[in-house]
Amino acid sequence: MQEINGENIINDKEFDTQLKNEIFKSSVDKPTFRQIISKNIRDEKNKMNNIVKVLNSFASSEVYEALYLFWLGIDTDNHNEKERLSLNKKKEENFQKRLKKEGELSLIEQQLAFLNGKIEELNERKNNFNLNKNYSSDIEKLNEIKSTLNRNATELSRLEIRKDLINESKEDLEQEFTQIDTSQIKSLYEKAKSLIVNIQVSFEDTVKFHNDLISEKLEYITKELPEIDQLIRKTTSKIASLRKEEDKLINTLNKSTLAEDFEKVISALNKQFERKGNLEEQKRLWLDSQEKLTRIDNDLRAINEGISSNDNQIQNRITEFNKYFSVMSNRLYGETYLLSTQKNEKGYELIVTNLEGNPSTGKKKGQIAAFDFAYIEFADKLDIECLHFIMHDQLETIHDNQLNTIVEVANSINGQYIVPILRDKIPSNIDISDFEVLSLSQDEKLFKIH
Repeated sequence: MQEINGENIINDKEFDTQLKNEIFKSSVDKPTFRQIISKNIRDEKNKMNNIVKVLNSFASSEVYEALYLFWLGIDTDNHNEKERLSLNKKKEENFQKRLKKEGELSLIEQQLAFLNGKIEELNERKNNFNLNKNYSSDIEKLNEIKSTLNRNATELSRLEIRKDLINESKEDLEQEFTQIDTSQIKSLYEKAKSLIVNIQVSFEDTVKFHNDLISEKLEYITKELPEIDQLIRKTTSKIASLRKEEDKLINTLNKSTLAEDFEKVISALNKQFERKGNLEEQKRLWLDSQEKLTRIDNDLRAINEGISSNDNQIQNRITEFNKYFSVMSNRLYGETYLLSTQKNEKGYELIVTNLEGNPSTGKKKGQIAAFDFAYIEFADKLDIECLHFIMHDQLETIHDNQLNTIVEVANSINGQYIVPILRDKIPSNIDISDFEVLSLSQDEKLFKIH
């Protein structure tokens, strides 16, 4: 059961949204509540090795930008739309990679130009045959059939390309069944279990949910296949019927003209028209995809320009943060650390630079503490809503004098510093009783079996 102010909330997403609104006074979609607090609860190795890269390895640049701007108290209303557009752009670029297997747009256009020339030449040859008085009506019928065949060939090509794309997506999803990394799901489940003690869902249910989700995706993307297969059969049957009519007309024409030569011309024209129909469908897909990418790029450019218009505010906030960060890092180790921005086509990133060089592992953990301590002071100064507690794990590698300094600095901030640590790793001069909240041993364990 999960409650906020006595209200039971079953839906996890609604729970996170309401919790973010309650604690951070924010209703924006991005960043999420869990992303925001990832800096406060550093319970994984990567979070204790990276000062600002506190999310999982799959987090995109757009997700990090929203998180960094939120930390700085900058509006992130457009980041949900930016993330959606970035995902759509990636999908469209992957679609174009598939199209490239059939040829670049420039090559397709050159092929079409070449085919149009060949068709014009063949039509001219066809029109130069010696005709009798009945030939005009027969050739008119033949042209109508050829035109209908061309349209049907184009439609058949479109349907087969659509079917191939669906089957490729289907194969990709089916791979997820066989290549699922249950250890990753297990890790995610354990994290969720640590955050929600009375979690109602088992690990097996979590794996089942993952597989069911993939099954639903498979059902959704393949639901068109029966209809497409039916249309392919119908179109193929129609083409076969038209071919019979065409053959019948050709046989009639063969009696009154140069049969062998005329048949060769008609056969060559048929092949050119079929190829043209396939190429025209490929060109349409290319142009449609390029138009989509242009729209996405324009929308992303507008959002990024809006974010860039806040650059002065972003830089001023970082300057303000560095006032606390530089002082805090000097208090801990006598070294100066500064935060700065790095901008690329995907947006802003935050970079932490040690002006003295690269720190050791112990010092790095101390500098992470300096960053988190400084952030509380910075947020309080600018009235930015934040959590006033920090939890750091894996501090056993820090030297006694460094740990003493961290304890001293932690006592001076407006917040609580939570550290799980082995008793024999605590310096002898620190009175544990002043700070101890929970003590565990071989006899007193967090979880007991009765």
